[in-house]
Amino acid sequence: MSKKIFMSLFAGLLTVTVFAACEKQNASTQNISESAYVPISGAQKSYSENMSDMQSDKRDMQKLHDLMFDNYGKMTISEFQNKVWKMIDTDEYRNYLEQLSKDEAFYQMKDSDEDAYFMFYILEPLTAEKWQSREYSGAAVSNFPNPSDNASLEYVFKLNILDDDKIYVKDYVDVRTGVTDTMNDILKNRTKEELRNKSFMETDIQTYIDDFLRYIQAPEISIEIEFAYFPLSAEEEQYTKSDNADENEPRRYSNGTKEDYDSLLALKKPNYQNMMIADFNKALLEWANENHERMERINEDTAYNDFQVTLTAEELSFVKMTVCLSGAENGKVVQSIYTETQPSNPCYSEYLPQKTTNENGTAAWCSLYYQFSYSISDTETVTVGERDRQIEGMINSVHAFWNDTDIESILKMSESDIVGELKKIAAACSTDNVIITTNEEQVHFECMDERGIMF
Repeated sequence: MSKKIFMSLFAGLLTVTVFAACEKQNASTQNISESAYVPISGAQKSYSENMSDMQSDKRDMQKLHDLMFDNYGKMTISEFQNKVWKMIDTDEYRNYLEQLSKDEAFYQMKDSDEDAYFMFYILEPLTAEKWQSREYSGAAVSNFPNPSDNASLEYVFKLNILDDDKIYVKDYVDVRTGVTDTMNDILKNRTKEELRNKSFMETDIQTYIDDFLRYIQAPEISIEIEFAYFPLSAEEEQYTKSDNADENEPRRYSNGTKEDYDSLLALKKPNYQNMMIADFNKALLEWANENHERMERINEDTAYNDFQVTLTAEELSFVKMTVCLSGAENGKVVQSIYTETQPSNPCYSEYLPQKTTNENGTAAWCSLYYQFSYSISDTETVTVGERDRQIEGMINSVHAFWNDTDIESILKMSESDIVGELKKIAAACSTDNVIITTNEEQVHFECMDERGIMF
């Protein structure tokens, strides 16, 4: 996945200066000896016992161990650098370290093996050619038992060394681990209501970061943090009806232009419904990457049902159904790449019109919010048309159930009854290739009957 795609996902950029003094070291590192400053817990056996591309004995790691100077954590970065550069100033030593740095198996052990930790979190960042700036990345998820019910936060941060004569190696490590620990804690102990509210969470995340940085700020090292927040599926950027958009929240982008829609409708080829989903999704992703703001304008037109360009019924269906479904699927794939997990299923959610009735000045009403997810057996063999037909069939069938059932019958139903009806519809609209599911946590049903109540 290109850097351009990844950067388009990020919500904010923050640049401030920070400095972590030795007395502010992270609690997880306080008991680590100064001569081997490697703050990892439960470290596995040395990589020298499991080398994949080098001879499997402890002499393979000796050159690396020789660079773990006594009390190196108390050295300034410049002192550490000069001592390392002097020692490795031979072709043999440089080739050894280069081979080690390219070993993918060794790199994957950087969070659990002491040698790999030193190599990739201390030696390489502080002594490589571009040591002044180093980027790190990570991801955090909320802590609900069901993986599909979790929000995620992806982040990249850059450490910029501004004065290598005044910052110690240990301070640098404390800053890096401090940022990682802080970002990983942000989503803990959140309610689902909070995690579904993307605007609230992005603001709160920024505040959380600001508070952390104010505590440790100083001029010796600066941090740049970029983050992307992915809320619970009910509020993710996916195929949703216009009444899911907050009418009180202003648009962030102007309406889509004729040129915007002409470029998108170029994907609506005569046989697009017979295209494999994978092929169409790839073409849509390439279109989105060409102009991010163009994509956002059309996304908001769809979310607010606010189209300023004249579209035929067929073109409108293409935009509101095909493009939105494929856009949601692409979003899940991109998200999975940066969390290194399997893509979760895309979802559709909708608030249905409230059903009401009045009698002698009193009223009864019912409201329903529902969500369903779907999975595709194989995007390489399932067509766009089959997917669109099944999802549209699910939506239309739910509408028919809600609109055709009289309010008196609805008032007698419980939320479990509603869920049962939606599950029947999902089963009827599913095929071997497109499987639609819903459950109790994806439905919110409320009703009230005040008729006959004496006030």
